[in-house]
Amino acid sequence: MTTTAAERDPATARTREQLAEIMASGAQPEWLGKKILAAAGIRVPEGALASTSEDAVAVARRVGFPVALKAQAAALSHKTEAGGVMLNLADEPALRAAWETMQRNVKAGAPGVTLDGCLVERMSPKGLELTIGARRDPAWGTALLVGLGGIWVEALGDVRLLPVDADETQVVEALHKLHTAKLLKGFRGAPPVDVEAVAKAVLAIGRLMRTTPGIVEIDVNPLMVFAKGQGAIALDALIVTE
Repeated sequence: MTTTAAERDPATARTREQLAEIMASGAQPEWLGKKILAAAGIRVPEGALASTSEDAVAVARRVGFPVALKAQAAALSHKTEAGGVMLNLADEPALRAAWETMQRNVKAGAPGVTLDGCLVERMSPKGLELTIGARRDPAWGTALLVGLGGIWVEALGDVRLLPVDADETQVVEALHKLHTAKLLKGFRGAPPVDVEAVAKAVLAIGRLMRTTPGIVEIDVNPLMVFAKGQGAIALDALIVTE
């Protein structure tokens, strides 16, 4: 049986190792989704899953303050609404207090949910928030998605769809066809953003979808994109498996 170049790629093998950790189908917790993305070559924030407040402090010391703290469970799809996201924690006392508050918030806002732990990540610098992803539809096949991200993805719906085997040129063209494409070139004093880094992240998602049929959906929102040459980073990620 022959294999494709994508299937022989070391990143594909690492991704399959991460997929082996998935114990059930459906939406996966963010921490696991990010491990899969990182194995595929997509940059994610420095951080780790912590099971206690002491673990959280140890992670924060390693990656550096300020940090974000996010409650983690596959059943907790709306972390923010349950009080499960706290940002810009500047020091150890703030992190310890946030940990205790978050445990109470989740217990009250999502009773019955057992947390895997809390994800502690170094805060990202500001940039342009985009959304990228893919979906496997039984009727229409698999498509990639690029668009304006953050809260604007639902408010404006400024997205473009691409075939799963799109190349870098097609991805870049799709980005520049967005209604808000002027933001990519720099707007009101902001520098042009790293479109090439966005394209590479989209191509990595395309490879994931082509080589791992168990994944039915990937949603990265936001993908924080920095100035040209400085890359992009997946700040939030959802992976759904069959």
